[in-house]
Amino acid sequence: MSTLGPVGSLYRRVTTRRAGVLPAHRATRRLSAYVYGNVLVMTVVVAASPSSIANGTAALLVIGTTLTTFLAHIFADAVAAGTVDDDTVVWREELRDSLPIASSGIAPSLLLASAWLELLPGALAQGLAGGLVTLRIASIPVVAERLRGRGLSFRLVLAGLATASVAAVVVAVKVYLTH
Repeated sequence: MSTLGPVGSLYRRVTTRRAGVLPAHRATRRLSAYVYGNVLVMTVVVAASPSSIANGTAALLVIGTTLTTFLAHIFADAVAAGTVDDDTVVWREELRDSLPIASSGIAPSLLLASAWLELLPGALAQGLAGGLVTLRIASIPVVAERLRGRGLSFRLVLAGLATASVAAVVVAVKVYLTH
C-alpha cells in the first residue's frame, strides 16, 4: 500500500513515467506531436458551425484531421530520420511518438458525435470539446517536464496558462484566415 496517499499517488502518476525518462530526441518528437495535434483539433472544434455539429460533419472533420495529421507526422519524421546518415527509422518508436496526435482528437470527436446523436446540445458538446483541448494545451509544460523527468512547479502552471493563451491566438488567426 502506498504511503503517499491519493494526492501524492496522483501527483507521482502525472509527473513520472513508468518507463523512465525518454531520450531527448524522442521527448521532442512526442511533445511536437502533442502540441501539433491539439492545435489542429482545436482549430476544427472552434470552426465547427452549429449545422456541422448537428449533422455529424464536425465529428468527422475532427477524426479526419486527427488521422491525416497522425499519418503525415509519421511520414515526415520517417523521411527526416531517413535523410540522416546514421539514423534508421524505428517504426515502433515513430508510431508511439506520434500517438499524442491521435489522442488529441478522440475525446473531442466523441463529444461532437454525442451532439449529432442528440445526447448533448451542440453548443455544450462544442464547449466541452474546446475546453478539453484547451486543458490539454495548458498541460503542455507539465507533459514536457514529465517526458524529461523533471519536477513540477507553480511556474509550470503559469507557463501552461500562457501556452493555452498563445494557442488560442494561433487558432483564432487560423480560423479567421482560412474560413
